[in-house]
Amino acid sequence: MIEDVQGNQVRLARLDARDTAKVAGSYQGIVNDHVILLNGRILESLDRSGTVRKLGQLAPSLSGFDNGRVAVSPDLSRWIYTLTDSEFTTHIHLGTPTSDSEIAAVPAPARDTSYGGFTWNASGVYLTQQPTGLGGAGPFLEYRFSLAKFDLNSHKVTIVSPTCTVYAVLDDGTMICRRSFADGRIDVRSPAGQTHFIQMTIGGPANTTDAFAYVKVAVSADNKRLIVGRNGAKDPVINYQMAVADLTSSAAGAFGPIDYLPDAWLPDGRVVGTHVCAYVDWGGGPCNASLDGTYFFSADGSSRTLFFKLTHGAVVGYL
Repeated sequence: MIEDVQGNQVRLARLDARDTAKVAGSYQGIVNDHVILLNGRILESLDRSGTVRKLGQLAPSLSGFDNGRVAVSPDLSRWIYTLTDSEFTTHIHLGTPTSDSEIAAVPAPARDTSYGGFTWNASGVYLTQQPTGLGGAGPFLEYRFSLAKFDLNSHKVTIVSPTCTVYAVLDDGTMICRRSFADGRIDVRSPAGQTHFIQMTIGGPANTTDAFAYVKVAVSADNKRLIVGRNGAKDPVINYQMAVADLTSSAAGAFGPIDYLPDAWLPDGRVVGTHVCAYVDWGGGPCNASLDGTYFFSADGSSRTLFFKLTHGAVVGYL
């Protein structure tokens, strides 16, 4: 699956790089082997054969502040999404193929902040606290937000504590979090509340404040490992490099050469990664921009083959 952000479309491609479908809309996630996309206010699913199915229709927007995903249930029969009014009250909607209703109205958790959909899986329904007016630039800039859980019975929103700047919630309820953007660790929280930290970054001085941060966290198909992109260069330059760790490890190890960021982890252990040069203005080191594109990496990271030469802003995922 490839989301062409600039073209507002989702493409389905085989692993030999041949397109099998192109559908207008924005990518919302992958649920039970279906790509979920939003085409205007129409919610649709795209399966591996390229078949598009209308799931339902969302209510009209209340303001220009709506954000977050549409969180679709595992059986694709229901979905949660949010609308935000001018006072930043979050209106939580429950949709089905034949109905749509507001089931809760939640005050803003903070100034100019509302709740957005995140995911719906076997462990429950999750939202995130999302501010407006975000900005900034840098090689490791990535917007991630604090996690909250939504109770379908009581219609209550509970903020996860300690703060979980969330990357993923697994089906068993395990949360892949970050305590803060100044922390170079991943926080793996078990459903029982136990916390395990994995050091993802490498230490040392840097010439930018975020040089040893990490981005683009992806979890393996078996939910046992994760991969990130981090600075893997010698000081003082910055170069992206992938790093992997078991969820039970204490630290991540380098994966593949520098100048690549991860996109997805295939069930056979291969990694889909994209070649990206860090801008010189941000302290980027020497980098061959002619290699820019998306590649398949072997399971051990020792070899790679070109998959696609992608346009800027494309997002790749496995279906």
